[in-house]
Amino acid sequence: MTIGVMSDGWYAILTGLVLLLLAYLLGGVPWDVDPAATLVAMAFLVLGLWQLTRGLRAELPRQGKSTDEAA
Repeated sequence: MTIGVMSDGWYAILTGLVLLLLAYLLGGVPWDVDPAATLVAMAFLVLGLWQLTRGLRAELPRQGKSTDEAA
């Protein structure tokens, strides 16, 4: 890996965290002030969780056992 260049997994993790932060901030807007803010917050929440899981799956190695090893 080249120094100073982030992997795709880290981009996905950071994007997910930013979307979750935006969902949190928009979720606090009262329904009377802006009814669409709650709906956008829910969409950001779903997309943020999806991006975060994609990034974590890309960066964390699988912990499964190899089928080649004897038990």
